[in-house]
Amino acid sequence: MRTKLFLVFSAALLLASAAFAAQETVDLGPYKVSFSLESATNCTVQVAEPVESRTPSGIDYTERLILKTCDDGRAQIKVTSYNSPVPAGDRETTALSRKVPWNIGCIGIETNSRLVDRHTGFLTTFREVSGEEVYQIAYWLDRYLAPGDYRGETSCVISSSLPWTATKELFDSVTVEKAVATKEPSTMETVTAGDYEVSFDLGEKNYTIIQEGSEPGETEVGLGLERQRIILDGINRAATIEITSYDDFRIVNQGTEMLLAEAALQTKGYVKNNASEWTIGGEPGVLGIGEDEDHQILYVAIFWPDQVQTEEGPVLGMTRCEIESSYWWDTTEMLLDSLHLERIGA
Repeated sequence: MRTKLFLVFSAALLLASAAFAAQETVDLGPYKVSFSLESATNCTVQVAEPVESRTPSGIDYTERLILKTCDDGRAQIKVTSYNSPVPAGDRETTALSRKVPWNIGCIGIETNSRLVDRHTGFLTTFREVSGEEVYQIAYWLDRYLAPGDYRGETSCVISSSLPWTATKELFDSVTVEKAVATKEPSTMETVTAGDYEVSFDLGEKNYTIIQEGSEPGETEVGLGLERQRIILDGINRAATIEITSYDDFRIVNQGTEMLLAEAALQTKGYVKNNASEWTIGGEPGVLGIGEDEDHQILYVAIFWPDQVQTEEGPVLGMTRCEIESSYWWDTTEMLLDSLHLERIGA
């Protein structure tokens, strides 16, 4: 019995070793691409030189691809990295999968959702005039849900004219991974604005801090005693943190703040806009997102850092903070998550 168990265990190890050996790994710039394609015969692998370009909206990107040519067809793995987040919803991902590969002539197209590389993707089957089929699947390595829809910075498109057996083997085995960057030191910054110490993080962005404010005790009708502005000027992008302090407690109403966020966007010409509840610096707040006619995005967030729930029910606060940001969502989200206000001497 022990001999039989040993033979079974040895056979399992041999099978595992064979499966491991079948996995091929190719360096593609900062990415490692692994896949198995044993069903195809006499294949050669080529890694193309990176191609840099720019989207119609002005976002730079780099395109890298691997081409595998075999006796019974070819396969291509293309990884595109964008310098800033771009729309990555199901509509955009479907469009990537339906972009006809290699300028083939086709008479039919069918698209379905499919899991690939641990991500949700879309698989399109192209039927050529000859009756042959070409397959293409698209997905994002890093898409995330932002206000409005998904956004991402790295798309992957895999095309194959190989028979379905080999194509399925490729789709089932492919993995694309980016080398883990060394953890950077903290980029938190603290600024004194009137009676407040304001801390925030904009990552590695280069920006100039500009401060504006009213003199202590200066009143503004209907607003309060003092207003401070911190402008984070990144030349092409910017964010403003505006703090209004009141001389007494005010009722905090999320519904009203959502309307005010939308109104602020409309006033600046962002005709497509909406607002929803959002956590800012660990406190309940609202976030509005707007788009203008040139498809530029602006974010407006509002919260009360000192809000308290009273026993009678209403939420009260004496400090209102409004943030406006034209930075891309990943930077804006970092700013909102890290923002902290502390009253000096409180």
